[in-house]
Amino acid sequence: MKHVHPTRLRQVRGPQRQPVAAACALLFIAAAAHAQQAPAAPEAAASEAQRKADATIDTVVVTGIRQSLDTSLNLKRQQRGVVDGIVAEDIGKFPDTNLAESMQRISGVSIDRSMGEGSKVTVRGVGPDFNLVLLNGRQMPASTLADTGPSNSRAFDFANLATESIAALEVYKTSRASAPTGGIGATINIKTARPLDTKKTIASIGVKAVHDGGNSRLPDNIKGDSVTPEVSGIYSTTFGEGMFGVSVSGSYQKRDAGYNSAGVPNGWLPFKGDETGNGAIPLPGAPGSERITNRPGPNDVYSLPQNVNYNMNGIRRERTNGQVTFQFAPTKSLTTTLDYTASQNKVHTRRNDLSAWFSFGPSSSSWTGGPVSGRSTTPS
Repeated sequence: MKHVHPTRLRQVRGPQRQPVAAACALLFIAAAAHAQQAPAAPEAAASEAQRKADATIDTVVVTGIRQSLDTSLNLKRQQRGVVDGIVAEDIGKFPDTNLAESMQRISGVSIDRSMGEGSKVTVRGVGPDFNLVLLNGRQMPASTLADTGPSNSRAFDFANLATESIAALEVYKTSRASAPTGGIGATINIKTARPLDTKKTIASIGVKAVHDGGNSRLPDNIKGDSVTPEVSGIYSTTFGEGMFGVSVSGSYQKRDAGYNSAGVPNGWLPFKGDETGNGAIPLPGAPGSERITNRPGPNDVYSLPQNVNYNMNGIRRERTNGQVTFQFAPTKSLTTTLDYTASQNKVHTRRNDLSAWFSFGPSSSSWTGGPVSGRSTTPS
């Protein structure tokens, strides 16, 4: 039997155990390193996502009606004095199809109407003749239509301008050094759309059909079309890296309307109860007095119409608006603007009249009690 020395046994087994221990040590170190690095990756991803979210929240774009309301509020905050205004929701999207009807939304502003549309404005009780109207800061001429011949009114008719190219309405209720003088009630500035204000290419086309119910109640010989067109369009663009801008807008509207009215255009003639003369009713005992019921007494006062008129009116209106604007901004602090605005409003009226003139002689009539008597039936 062969004897093996213990020291030699350790020398033989020693080299077999060292590679296994080294491999285990490397695996342990790698696992520990992975355990330390694994939580760091989700934390880095979360911080990167938070950074992107913060960058997104910093930019908030508000458009539409809310944006126009915010702009109107800023107009009041940034201007000196008492200022109100209406700003278009977007290019070609003013609140109403008539400027005067948009202005009545402002406190202290009231309007009167012509042919069912807003025409003139009254600010704080001061009439239309005493309000100054500006177009982009330049005074607008009075252009009110009269029944016969030119009008001597200083009031501006807002029905002459279409709303498609209007960007804002500013109503200055107090005087300003930067605005022309002449408005006792208010100074109204109409601002048109400018290409460098939007700084992008925008196009808008609108087609409408207009039906006026008053036209259907007219005789056939003065009745117009039952449906009339309204076409509008605007195009705005910039080029040269935002240094140049051009915009073109146009609007055409045709409307057939009408109305009927009755009245006493030549007024009433007053008489005393015992008065005689042309137009007076017969005195008691005179021929024809027996056909008068409850005749006014001698101390009573009564009045008679000179005539009665009934008229039917057919109205055709054609409104044409156009504007061309060029802008050049060589620097941020300098902007030059050249614009041309054309406005034409044609109104054609056809009218039928039916009138009756009275000669109050021996006729039948009945009257109310005095001392001021009125007719309860029309004399025949």
